[in-house]
Amino acid sequence: MIEHPSPPLQSSTVQSFTLANGLRIYLREDHRAPLVSVQLWFHVGSSYEPAGHTGLSHALEHLLFDSSSKLTSGQYSSIMTRLGGNPNAYTSADATVFPLTLPGSRLEIALEAMADVMASSTISDAPFARELDVVMAERREEVDNAPLSLALEHHQSLAYGNDGYGTPIIGHKADLEHLTPAAARTWYQSWYHPNNATLAVAGDITLLQLQTLVSRHFATISAHRLPQRQPPCAPPAQARRHQVLRLPGLYTGAILSFNLPSQCTAQSAEQAYALRLLPDLLADGHSSTLQRRLVLDDPILQGLGSSYEPWQRGDGLLALYALCSPQATPENAAERLMLEIEAFRQSAPSREDLQRAKARLLARQVFERDGIDKQAQAIGKQAACGLDPVALDNERQAIEAVTAEQVGLAALEFLTDSRAAITFMHDKESAHA
Repeated sequence: MIEHPSPPLQSSTVQSFTLANGLRIYLREDHRAPLVSVQLWFHVGSSYEPAGHTGLSHALEHLLFDSSSKLTSGQYSSIMTRLGGNPNAYTSADATVFPLTLPGSRLEIALEAMADVMASSTISDAPFARELDVVMAERREEVDNAPLSLALEHHQSLAYGNDGYGTPIIGHKADLEHLTPAAARTWYQSWYHPNNATLAVAGDITLLQLQTLVSRHFATISAHRLPQRQPPCAPPAQARRHQVLRLPGLYTGAILSFNLPSQCTAQSAEQAYALRLLPDLLADGHSSTLQRRLVLDDPILQGLGSSYEPWQRGDGLLALYALCSPQATPENAAERLMLEIEAFRQSAPSREDLQRAKARLLARQVFERDGIDKQAQAIGKQAACGLDPVALDNERQAIEAVTAEQVGLAALEFLTDSRAAITFMHDKESAHA
């Protein structure tokens, strides 16, 4: 029942095979401890959801493993915990993920449960109502009553427009209030199939052992025709977008972002890796340009952070989060950020700055992927956005090969005023309001 097994390339430590039903399996062997991290990635998340039905993927995250033909409500978590595992789940823009790390000797039990849930999850009315209440409470606590989270949600909408990445993963409150069990069952029947899933595995198991176990439990599950899907498209780069938010308890500051390619949509691998270095060059670490200029030398900012998610089906977002010093306003801070970024655009980074940025990025990867769960997560992220996880083994070489000229060209093309979105954040009760 196995098609085109691909043994590891000489230069690769990620091995893979695909079942006849379309399920893709990737393995990174790591025999330092008798543990295995197995993560079931369904390739559907909030960016797939149609208008008016946001929150469906996150609701399925709560419901999918509740019960199935072999498992009663809550049994999956209790069994895996007794076996020494740590069952978990989360949703992203492009995936719904069920990670589990447990002793390798218990892996088959986990695979049997995951396969049964894929084939026969029971999404009944009573569990749906219970979990929807949980989701609504989660939204109130983590978004509606958290000013910064609410500001981030508004900024995503501003930056992405009607694109799928502007959809909050947890869903809009109005949509959650009208979510039905029938809609959840339809979402499950549409997307949660072996030909729309990846098993990402890392740990103390060989490829031959994994092939045997996976084939035994997943090979008989049928593939299904999937709905048509298109990668989300970023809004056309026409003019700077901005908005003002005044909320009680909100930090005084600004969120500034630029729409730019992801690892999937970049014009070349060289451009993709050059973009990966922008956060470290601009904002991360005391030696980064904006930290030096606006936090240390001329402290109009009390703090500065950044984010960029390269593993997306569509274009990504480089976001800067600036917290103002008492003497600065969000508008002043944003304007200074734009001026410094424009200066950065006009000249390639120095050799020293580029080497420091590479060292920080590579060091984070080394520490993050020391654990088998992070190794499996990196594989799953790559697969869920349509990239080949085998390429992960060449990342270090690709990052080290990036030149200052390539970074400069990427900054010149993408850190433009027309790609910028700015959210000015004011505490509604502060003197600046």
